Amino acid sequence: MTATSQAFVDQMVKWVNTRFDPAHEIHAGTPLFGAGLIDSIRILELIAYTEDAIGGIIPDSRIRMDNFRTVTRIAEAFVEESNHVAA
Repeated sequence: MTATSQAFVDQMVKWVNTRFDPAHEIHAGTPLFGAGLIDSIRILELIAYTEDAIGGIIPDSRIRMDNFRTVTRIAEAFVEESNHVAA
């Protein structure tokens, strides 16, 4: 994981814990759907947060549960990919 990805993970974990106020603190590898944190509105918030972080729009074809299952997976799917495109 790149330094940029790790910074994103750290920031998103903090944001999720503050914004969604889970019963138990989540970590980078916490299953977001399995923990009951994500519903139809919150997934839109996660997408918007991620798009702001990467400075781009996530194509509809990339919006799949698998890409949003954990904060680490979100970073792998979108932050690291955006770094490769920019390079």
